[in-house]
Amino acid sequence: MKRALSNTTIADRVLFLFLIIASVTGMLYSREALSQGPDVVIDIKGKPAYSLSLETDREIVIEGSHGNAVVEIKGGRVRMREAPCDNHICIKQGWITRGTIVCLPNSIVVIVGTGTRKNIDAITG
Repeated sequence: MKRALSNTTIADRVLFLFLIIASVTGMLYSREALSQGPDVVIDIKGKPAYSLSLETDREIVIEGSHGNAVVEIKGGRVRMREAPCDNHICIKQGWITRGTIVCLPNSIVVIVGTGTRKNIDAITG
């Protein structure tokens, strides 16, 4: 370890410090850019089908490409309780309070926090 540090120049150390600062800034910026709010939008095949509140507990049965899925809203959180897909990644994601749950085989996307979504995407920043 000491040998690796002794072989670095000041420019290497400045570059390393710059990369750390850029990484931390990027994480903080992307966290701020994530949508947050009391709304849940459920898209089916790329089109918004439901717009719901996180404040009202309910279960929604959604007919997707491969069968019915169940989205549960409870206690200000949302989860995909049942899905007909093989791998059940959407179910394993569990409860969320912001962000997105995607059931790709069934073409269902659950977006939490659309109330304060900013006009930022991965390309335009």
